[in-house]
Amino acid sequence: MTFTSSAVSLEWNRNNLILTRGASQIVIAAEKVQNLRTQDTETGFIEYFRSTALENREARRVFQSWERKDKELLNKIYKEMIS
Repeated sequence: MTFTSSAVSLEWNRNNLILTRGASQIVIAAEKVQNLRTQDTETGFIEYFRSTALENREARRVFQSWERKDKELLNKIYKEMIS
């Protein structure tokens, strides 16, 4: 399955997850990616992603603005990570 979103592009670089839209970029560090991949449930994944993987308020704010453009964004990232 390939990741497709009208809001952001997704790229893997040295096990870091890089989400990009225009000049904005959010990098999820490799160790956080590992923790995300070990979550048992989608709910646990979403909780960890929002609370820990997005490291600061600015990253959360940017991600939320992307989610307004693509309501399924977090679900798509989840599917990309567990595939």
